[in-house]
Amino acid sequence: MSQKVRQILKSVTHTLGNRAYRKKQKKNPSAFFTLQQLCEKIGLNTNAFDTSVQSKLGRTVSYVCRYGDRFTENCICVQLYEDTDAVMKQAMAEGALVCVTDHPIDGVPCILVENTAAAYADLCSIYRDMSAVKTTVIAGSIGKTTTKKMIEAVYRQDFHTLCDAGNDNILDSVGSICQHIPTSAQHYIAELSEDTPGLISQMSKIAKPDIVVFTAIDKSHIEFYGSAENILNEFRSVTKYMRPDGVCIMSLDEDTTADLIQDRKVVFVSVKSKEADFSASDITVDNEGLHFTVLEKATGNAYPVVLHNVYAEHNVTTALLSFAAGVVSGVPYNHIQRGLEAYRTTGIRQNIYRSGNTVIYADCYNAVAKSIRSAVQAADRIPINGRRIAVLGDVAEAGDYTASTHTEIVDIVNQSEFSALFTCGEELKKALSGYGLRADLSVFTFDSQKDMNKALKAYVKNGDLVLFKASHSGNLKASIAAVFPRAYYREAVKYYIPRIQWHFKVILN
Repeated sequence: MSQKVRQILKSVTHTLGNRAYRKKQKKNPSAFFTLQQLCEKIGLNTNAFDTSVQSKLGRTVSYVCRYGDRFTENCICVQLYEDTDAVMKQAMAEGALVCVTDHPIDGVPCILVENTAAAYADLCSIYRDMSAVKTTVIAGSIGKTTTKKMIEAVYRQDFHTLCDAGNDNILDSVGSICQHIPTSAQHYIAELSEDTPGLISQMSKIAKPDIVVFTAIDKSHIEFYGSAENILNEFRSVTKYMRPDGVCIMSLDEDTTADLIQDRKVVFVSVKSKEADFSASDITVDNEGLHFTVLEKATGNAYPVVLHNVYAEHNVTTALLSFAAGVVSGVPYNHIQRGLEAYRTTGIRQNIYRSGNTVIYADCYNAVAKSIRSAVQAADRIPINGRRIAVLGDVAEAGDYTASTHTEIVDIVNQSEFSALFTCGEELKKALSGYGLRADLSVFTFDSQKDMNKALKAYVKNGDLVLFKASHSGNLKASIAAVFPRAYYREAVKYYIPRIQWHFKVILN
């Protein structure tokens, strides 16, 4: 998307946001607070503010935000992450009331706090407390968005469900949504990112979950945490702001989640043990997708389920988590089955689409060795007439495990049914060097993605299957667009239209 188009969309979004604010304030003034009221609610001493801020304490606040696409006039703009002072000055020029920062900025009325992210969470939680909506959050290293969308498919069978159209799983996204919860919403579903220490706790403080669903926990982002145990402690922090009667749902099969939570009620799922509250049996794969039966330990009842156009067996665990969330939330069993059968993949997450008779398996939003293994195994099961080709990029954020992770990835492909491997990344190139590959596996390594795309386009034949799998930073969606442009943009339209609709829905609610 060009810079000019982005600027036009941003201008339109701001205009709609400002109009929506004025309309809402006129219709329901009790839903808005003055700057004085908000500061007092989070325990700030307004007497300590400088005169530029004190002069605005009686003004009504439209919104608490980070400078971005949903910016509105008369907002409190919080300086988060790596936002520059210039960005704060721009926010003021576009109508912000004040900025929340951890240091003075010349010419900007600043409310000074020690931790701006914590202050943002405190402010947004005020608005979240005004809604009675039930909240389900998804936390984990991989599989969050897939689990969220599957749970959404289940909840929508019975409830008015609020769930973003993409993966808005960072602090300011959750905070923004929680300021725009419609009174008709019965359930809100959010995913929580663990990108940096403290983030899950801050997002949990805003969302105040009734249900926490844990997906697989891996070593992603370990460079920020220092150890695997610190990562686990970050995930444990999600329960700090749970409702008193909250429920956690997790897999008994994962070492990292089997005994993760001790202070809340836990519902377990499993594909290995019938001792779990919900387990799976009779797992099969055919042209239609995944078939299996959900067994409920408490009642002994069995519920057949099919996931259409889904081939990776780890999705059975995702479906079990979603089934359990539906039961805990009170969705009738037959409606849960119907919701799971209605689930469809989208975008570049485990999404299968076609260019002629060529099958494109796009799963390149995120990656760890575990998810690569699952993607390769799933692609091995998809019926095709041609060859299986893996296009892999480096796994980011593996820290001290970088070398072993990429060696494991090479081993995964070497043991698969794939006949060719295309790579563009220094770490995979290192891992391939000196590795004893099977004789019938053709390997092509490239220093530039552009060269790889050109070679791949010439190599692929009608009837082949091409798997694209890497961390998001590998930008393999650009490779899909380059090699299979018509198929990619057809899917992109199907993906982005709901996202655009979602953003306008949030603004205009």
